[in-house]
Amino acid sequence: MKKLIKFDIIHPAAWLADKKAEHPEVKEMSLEEYRAWLLGLFSNYSDFYTHYLTESGEWDAEEYFLLDDLYNLKVAQHLYGKERGLAMDVAAKVYYKLRRRGPGQWRSHLIKKYIQSFKPDVIFVRSQPQNSKFWLQFRKDALLVARLSARLPQNWHPEHFDLIYTDQPDFQTFFHFHGVKTVLNDQGFDPRIIDHLQSGRPSPGVVFCGGLGTQNFLARTEFFERIAQRAKFSWWGYWWEYGGDGRALKDFPALHAGFNGPTSGLEMYQIYHDADICLNDYVDTANGIGFNQRMFEVMGSGGFLLTRMAPNFAEQFPEGIFATYVDDEDCLRQVDHYLAHPEERAVIAKKGQAYIVENYNYERISKEFADDLLVELAAKDKA
Repeated sequence: MKKLIKFDIIHPAAWLADKKAEHPEVKEMSLEEYRAWLLGLFSNYSDFYTHYLTESGEWDAEEYFLLDDLYNLKVAQHLYGKERGLAMDVAAKVYYKLRRRGPGQWRSHLIKKYIQSFKPDVIFVRSQPQNSKFWLQFRKDALLVARLSARLPQNWHPEHFDLIYTDQPDFQTFFHFHGVKTVLNDQGFDPRIIDHLQSGRPSPGVVFCGGLGTQNFLARTEFFERIAQRAKFSWWGYWWEYGGDGRALKDFPALHAGFNGPTSGLEMYQIYHDADICLNDYVDTANGIGFNQRMFEVMGSGGFLLTRMAPNFAEQFPEGIFATYVDDEDCLRQVDHYLAHPEERAVIAKKGQAYIVENYNYERISKEFADDLLVELAAKDKA
């Protein structure tokens, strides 16, 4: 049996903080109990890979959540004992604060010790807050694998990995120039989520869930501000506060009025399921390619997706599983049309869900992922 550890995050952080405040009992949980609680939230990529790897019987696969201080505390207690781990965690935070260093030093220490304890065959870095050079110390004993869909992170280099997964063809070309094997793999949806969704709830209307701001999402933010000025529109998610042109959410009055706070996990999927129309735009982040995770989350949840037209749609998706727009005016026309035709929306949403569950489920995606890893591990053993 092969062993894999996946490094990821729960996102957005403000939402996770709210969840922990609602459930103070998590403070007393063991690492294993807390990890299970986090996975039950179904946030971000959750255990969509590791669950099906473990279910196959061929892998011992688990999650490690990088940026959660409580998770890192529980790792310390798992490694060093409850009382000693707590004392070390407190002392480390004080020490690094006095040295004017961030929490990354202590986090790096815990990751290293945990990896040495777990002894994985594969280190799968799905989220990238850690300096990629850090992983090189484990290259002798483990296959280093990354996945990247968004913009290149700071302090990250493709040559620090043995294998990279992406859904962006431009990334594949770029990483190949660096001599790193790069595989295009699908975004997807985990059908387990459907069992947790409730029907018959009030609709929040026309919605968007995701990130906005003036650095990574400027075009999308300005687009949704224009839509929100002319249509009843609600959104959940987060405002990217770093970089950009200095404008804050309050500088976008229509978006500010329609903001309902952070969301993620099952709450987000329920919003998609309940809404009349779920809007999507990827214009800032995918070089015109329509294939972001939100598309699969909306359709998999049984929501009605209205997304920006993209040149890859005709080749990659059948007709009639979502609706598209090309600009502001077209988006508003499509909103008016589908709000007036709920039966048409329902037919499209039902077809979309069936197609995504059948063709883009994580059981299939994880099986292909595992097959790739076994080939790469065999090649590594021969080298």
